[in-house]
Amino acid sequence: MKFYICATAETIFPAPVLSMGRTGKYGAENYRLMEAFQLWLNENGLFDQDTVIYGIPMGAPDKTEPARCRYEVCTPLPGYQVSARGSIQCWTPPGGSFLIFQIPHTAGAVQTAWSLCFSELERLEYPLDKSRPVMERYKKRMVDRHRCELCVPVQSPPRHRAGRI
Repeated sequence: MKFYICATAETIFPAPVLSMGRTGKYGAENYRLMEAFQLWLNENGLFDQDTVIYGIPMGAPDKTEPARCRYEVCTPLPGYQVSARGSIQCWTPPGGSFLIFQIPHTAGAVQTAWSLCFSELERLEYPLDKSRPVMERYKKRMVDRHRCELCVPVQSPPRHRAGRI
């Protein structure tokens, strides 16, 4: 079953982000965190057509006790001074090679992508890099067309699989 619209190999460079996080079982609270972060971005003049938001689970639910799972939502730090205060923090997520699966922007499609992406990685001959987290990427322009992306870290793209898959 093909769960994605298209897949592309991409390098994401490490860059500082503004971030808001929560600890606890993944699920509905992550959606509320995303809404709160979007509201904060909007209130601070940082939410527009070019906004990109990453959702980054920091603990594998099959290996981390649900109460200890951490979820971060973040956006690249703008080119001008913004104060990170209160629930907003600054940090730099790891970059590197990723296989980007473009998927429909629905809760069901995201859940399906999470359940099938690792076997699809194997099928496409991309070795998973377990040292970096999988990231959900929500580009405002793409979300407006009901699409989003799952960015799966890979060790390096196979030579015969560079670019669009």
